[in-house]
Amino acid sequence: MNKAEIRAIEISLVIFLTLVIMNSIKFVSAITSLGSIGKFLFVLVFIGGAFAFVDKEKIRISTLRFREWAIVVGLILFFAFVYMATTGDRYYLMPNIAFPLYFIFYFLLIKLYVRLHPLVSGQQILKQLQYKLLSVFRTTLWFNFVFWFPLAILFRAQLFEESGGFGGFFEDEIHFGLYMVTGFLVSLYFRFNTIRRDRSYFNTFLLFLYGGTALFTSRNAFLIIVAALFYYYGVSKIKKHFYRVASFVLFFIGVNAFVIIRDINKAKLIEITSGRYQIWLLAFEEMYSKGKYFVGSGLFNLNDVILRKNKGVGFYYLDDLDSLSFHNSYIELLAAGGIIAFVFLIIAIGKTWKKLTRIDKSIVASILVGASFESFLVQPFILIAVLFYMILIINTIQVKVKIKKKKEILVEENSITTTPLVG
Repeated sequence: MNKAEIRAIEISLVIFLTLVIMNSIKFVSAITSLGSIGKFLFVLVFIGGAFAFVDKEKIRISTLRFREWAIVVGLILFFAFVYMATTGDRYYLMPNIAFPLYFIFYFLLIKLYVRLHPLVSGQQILKQLQYKLLSVFRTTLWFNFVFWFPLAILFRAQLFEESGGFGGFFEDEIHFGLYMVTGFLVSLYFRFNTIRRDRSYFNTFLLFLYGGTALFTSRNAFLIIVAALFYYYGVSKIKKHFYRVASFVLFFIGVNAFVIIRDINKAKLIEITSGRYQIWLLAFEEMYSKGKYFVGSGLFNLNDVILRKNKGVGFYYLDDLDSLSFHNSYIELLAAGGIIAFVFLIIAIGKTWKKLTRIDKSIVASILVGASFESFLVQPFILIAVLFYMILIINTIQVKVKIKKKKEILVEENSITTTPLVG
């Protein structure tokens, strides 16, 4: 085990997460630009260095659900290139190309982290490594929280939006809410994980700080917190798998149907959903009129086609925002890769589900619920998406290490066994 190399991997995660956070800071435009460009360049450099290092080691690490993830990403890229070829619009090609690079970054970061640690027989090595990585995650969130708040006050940032929502040092209640709820979920993990439960005053303080602050940001942040607690204290305690799945599905459907049940008036629905309902209608109308349910148009391209052509109608999301999205991860995925990509993503998550612990499932489930009202699942560089995909990827890792006498150590399902070497 090389402690210096392990430290380098952990520092890399700290740098990347900090750049992601900086990308959402608005009170100094230079900070925003540095985060936006910096995180992409950092990912490119890291990927290049990781491939150079991995080739020198006699170790094989792969994801058990690689095929499903590859199909999802491949379809999105394919439709993006088709869109460019048919319209000549190359402006959004680079964001689509960047989309899979973040997945590669997460996989390689976890892959390097696994190979640098000793594989001790009988230990839950992958769960231990997840604990260590999320420890870095928690520290980075806290450091950035205490660093940027004083600067925001010094630069007289607008901490509260005109609507009254608390935007913090992001000056944006939605993104700051996702920051706070990410911190809450990470702290919740340390409170209830299976390796070592952290019941310290500090972690309890973080739970109340992040959770309490999130309540003053966006409604979606509040929803994610409720969903995480509902799953951990309610759904996860149901013994039979069928009823456990059914209860969560009903909760998921109920959340999405709630606004419709409250009032069927279209204008009222638009107001209740902060304009999202109008965006969803435009998205489905466009996909239906062009038969795009089964095929996609590329991750960001369909947003531009549908939303920007409706600017000028006096609707807030269409007229005032520079960056437009559907504010729904599942509609975004349908627009990007069609029903096929959507189905394969569900399959990939479903097959990984059985390897997640109770607290892991609570975190993943709550993020899936929150994804109904924001597009962060198809924006893997968003802070809460980083947490989501790191948990999924590390729970799909399969490790094979070549040792003497032509044998392998096989790490699968968070345990280690010795099997004969094939080939």
